[in-house]
Amino acid sequence: MSLSLLPVDDRVSVSGQLNPGDMKAIAAAGFVAVVNNRPDGEAFFGQPKTADLRAAAESAGLNFLDLPFSGPRATPDQVRAFADLLAEGDGRVVAFCKSGMRSALLWGAASLANGRSIEEVLRGARNAGQELGGVAELMTGLAQAARS
Repeated sequence: MSLSLLPVDDRVSVSGQLNPGDMKAIAAAGFVAVVNNRPDGEAFFGQPKTADLRAAAESAGLNFLDLPFSGPRATPDQVRAFADLLAEGDGRVVAFCKSGMRSALLWGAASLANGRSIEEVLRGARNAGQELGGVAELMTGLAQAARS
């Protein structure tokens, strides 16, 4: 698989933009769910529509969760939805956005909401090439809001 799926822990990987044609390879690699963190229309060209991504993911047997946001502006509801996905199953998940940074941030907040330590989250993100130290306080606040 030529996709760049970077693990942040033993179940979750983050990635830059995925395409509908990637979904069969993702399923074949053992993933069970795809989480989209990129809003439609963020790029003028080259960005597939969420509906096409969802159709391809579901056709490949993958669950598809659409949690788009811009910049670091995830919501507590999005954190709760990702945390619930992680808590409800044990299958592998890939989350994507333009570069993987938003996906790592959302994974971090969801992981904190599910009881992981900030040290574990920062280490996992660094292992995937994402530095979340500057948004540790934001992730912690989102995790706390998602739990309430």
